[in-house]
Amino acid sequence: MLVPVTIAKATLSMDEGLILKWLRSEGDQVKKNDVLFEMETDKAIVEVESPSDGMLLKILVAEGPAKVESVVGWIGEAGDIVPENTSDAVLQGEAVDTSLQAHEPVSSPPRVVATPAARRRAVELGISLDKIHGSAAGGRIVQEDVERAAEAVTESRPSVPSIASRKILIDRLTSTWQSVPHIHVVRHLDVAVLAEAGKTLIDKSVSVTDLILWLLSRVLPRFPELTMVWDGEQLAAANKMNLAFAVGTERGVVTPVISAANELGLKDLSDRRRELTKAARDRALRLEDLQGGVFTLTNLGMYGVDFFTPLLNAPQTAILATGKIEQVPVVSDGILSVGWRMWANL
Repeated sequence: MLVPVTIAKATLSMDEGLILKWLRSEGDQVKKNDVLFEMETDKAIVEVESPSDGMLLKILVAEGPAKVESVVGWIGEAGDIVPENTSDAVLQGEAVDTSLQAHEPVSSPPRVVATPAARRRAVELGISLDKIHGSAAGGRIVQEDVERAAEAVTESRPSVPSIASRKILIDRLTSTWQSVPHIHVVRHLDVAVLAEAGKTLIDKSVSVTDLILWLLSRVLPRFPELTMVWDGEQLAAANKMNLAFAVGTERGVVTPVISAANELGLKDLSDRRRELTKAARDRALRLEDLQGGVFTLTNLGMYGVDFFTPLLNAPQTAILATGKIEQVPVVSDGILSVGWRMWANL
């Protein structure tokens, strides 16, 4: 039975995906949920999994952009005939001949044995794995092998995926700024309790970002208008308190989502935030890690930033930007004292 491999709509604002690298070759046997290829969405790089068991019969888009819900490959059994009318599925990129006769054997190039981290690093650096000698057991290529190979390259050039992914980010931010009204409400908040909590927490792995996310998860349910999502025609109320948070990476800012944050204790929320942060920087986020967000926090306080103006994370309708917590002179009832303050921009 033939099963199409399609470009899933990872976020409501996503119109197309950018295929960076197929990790499987035509003729490979795959299991359901095996990673087939890496794709750049409008928010992050994710791994796309196989929809079923079978043989990867055909790759229609080897790399480059493809429309959401378009067919980029086919999975089936040896002897299955791939439909010929698949031209509409291809937006651009490297398209291949779609005719496959039952009597024609499916050839497969030699497999390159490499860790997922090595494959991701090779895509980042624009390095082919074919010529790299793996240093791990069985000749397996690890990330260090890729980085050594990159250092040996004397002529540096930007890779096509790097340029294309930057364009996606630019287009998305430009569209958001031009098409979504931005109204900013700013306060210099008294955060003495927050500062004290940050100093006295037993588990030092809990950050100020974690504390703010935890507080938001408890406060936002009282203000449902701040967690509504615009679907293009109307506002939809949040079903779950899924909080997104901004993470800076080498390829730009991404916003992974902590699902049902209001159901997590502070320690569990902190663990999940650190897990998603690492996945974002390692380019290992899954599609579900980017979906369903209803409100975003972007905190630059750890970089010494006092105040900044954020862009809405469409299709969400609200975002909170927070700066550093610091001690400042405070006048209360005519008395000068020292207090803890933080700028917050909603």
